[in-house]
Amino acid sequence: MKIIDIDSLFDEYIKEFTYKSIGVLKPEEIENKIGELYIKFGDETFKELDGKTPNTFYLDLSEKEVVNALKEHIERGVSVSDFLCEAIIEKAPEKELISLLDEDNEELKAYAINMLNDLNSKLALSKYIELLFGGTESETVKELVAEYLVNYADDIKEKLLLTYESLEKEEKLYALEILSKASKDDRVFSLLITEFLKGENLLLLTAYIERYGDEKALPYLLEKIEDESINYQEFSELKMAIELFGGEYEKERDFSKDKIFKKIKAQAEEELKQDKQNLKS
Repeated sequence: MKIIDIDSLFDEYIKEFTYKSIGVLKPEEIENKIGELYIKFGDETFKELDGKTPNTFYLDLSEKEVVNALKEHIERGVSVSDFLCEAIIEKAPEKELISLLDEDNEELKAYAINMLNDLNSKLALSKYIELLFGGTESETVKELVAEYLVNYADDIKEKLLLTYESLEKEEKLYALEILSKASKDDRVFSLLITEFLKGENLLLLTAYIERYGDEKALPYLLEKIEDESINYQEFSELKMAIELFGGEYEKERDFSKDKIFKKIKAQAEEELKQDKQNLKS
């Protein structure tokens, strides 16, 4: 398989178009045509592509070959074009993409995860759980995986509940993020409330409870907002959550010494000052 930098071909294509457009089009007009030119470029034939177009160059490859092309591009430091990505998505080689998740190259893993996500792959769920809770992956990889797994919270709920207590502290936050998208379940609710009442990661846990959407959380929110040790940002999030569940909290609180409150107040005053100056001018 020839490894061709199709993005570089497009750069040359644009340079040629720009040269021919001197005195005909303004620079901003050329810039506005980039999207249109990219579509046209996809149907142009090139000797570098053996007389094929960027749109057809990868069509004859097998699922294994097109995924190997992705791997070689990244390992050689060659730009991965949209045309290669689209060819992979069209062939939907889920098993081959999942095999890339065992590679050490983070960029390669990220490409594989994004493509599997585009394919709405369920085959990848078990491997994703392994990556998320294995303890060796980067935050970038874990965040990509977690972002996808929240869409399949009910599919993996039992596994997460079963293994939750054995997870590391940061891993538990990922598990709670996913479980907050699960359908109503007393076990999930109890877990969210238990972690919420500990007072750690209060902003995150409040957001997860909001997303879970169980009104039974209201008494716990009303109890926590009375805590004099919470900061202004936590107070604001709790108040919004209380209102979301149909409750109210009207008690006046003094946050004049709170760093976050003072920063927000200073920003608001500066914006008001700027608005007044704009009105005068």
